[in-house]
Amino acid sequence: MSSHLKNLTENFENLAINPIFNTNWCDMPAEIKVECVGKMELTERLSFRSTAKAERSLVDSQKINIRRCAIHGLPEIRRVTLASKTGKIVFRAFRSANKEFEFLKYIWKIGVFENLYIWLDGKDSKEKLENFNGTIAAKSIDFHFCDEEFIVAILGKVKNGVESITMNADRGISYSVNEILKISHVQNVKYWQIDNYKRMSVLWKVAQVWIDINSKIGTTFQLSTEVYGLFHEFLQHFVDRIVSISQIRVRIRTNNPDRHILLELEFDGFVEFQHSFKFFRLMVISAKMEESEYEDNCRKWIRRMKPEFYVDDM
Repeated sequence: MSSHLKNLTENFENLAINPIFNTNWCDMPAEIKVECVGKMELTERLSFRSTAKAERSLVDSQKINIRRCAIHGLPEIRRVTLASKTGKIVFRAFRSANKEFEFLKYIWKIGVFENLYIWLDGKDSKEKLENFNGTIAAKSIDFHFCDEEFIVAILGKVKNGVESITMNADRGISYSVNEILKISHVQNVKYWQIDNYKRMSVLWKVAQVWIDINSKIGTTFQLSTEVYGLFHEFLQHFVDRIVSISQIRVRIRTNNPDRHILLELEFDGFVEFQHSFKFFRLMVISAKMEESEYEDNCRKWIRRMKPEFYVDDM
């Protein structure tokens, strides 16, 4: 027993006298450096990357979870705001698209985003985006006032795993969904939303894609629009597939006997009286779902698109 304690004491003393490595960063083994970088906050990584240029490749090799990345790439305002899961904020402003995209290339390389908010405009931003050869990892993506060209370009660089896509087509933006619907992320996303859409045909086109690819139960598309005639247009396109119909709902068959598609038109009197928007929800449902199981309170799903409509309910 005493000899065992003696050996432990000698080993401990040797560790204290002869450390495994010196305390200087440059003397640390690469695997220890990687562990250190992996524990750094985003602000620390950015600072370290700018000071230890010799270690940039090591810093850039480590992924980091980022709760939100908000990108404004407009000719008059260029800024990127990052929020970590611990609540720390990183803000960067830029004078040119070149500087902004140099920063974005790094952030997109290391970041795994809970939410990616994008508001891009201008020829210079489009050119930089087209020349970006990397990929982007994001769970949800919000396109704010982006045109179709930007949306298609960005989604073409996003990795698999996107769960939610929202688009705001306000400020005179008008685009067809034809090219957007060809993108696998859009076809397979669990939730997709377009706010302020200004064209016809979108509802039946989305439903047709779902039928063609046999979309999963629970897949949802929501739309707000001031355009009239979408409900009737949907009925005409799927007249041979109709299972049931009412003033606010139509249910159609798919090619899979286990699945139906349900289209709902909002029926909240407050919204209809106060606003000119019409709200639609399209969902893939089980063919066994009873009409008694339909959700009668549309405020919940309208609020997801227009939370300001129900401020008093929050």
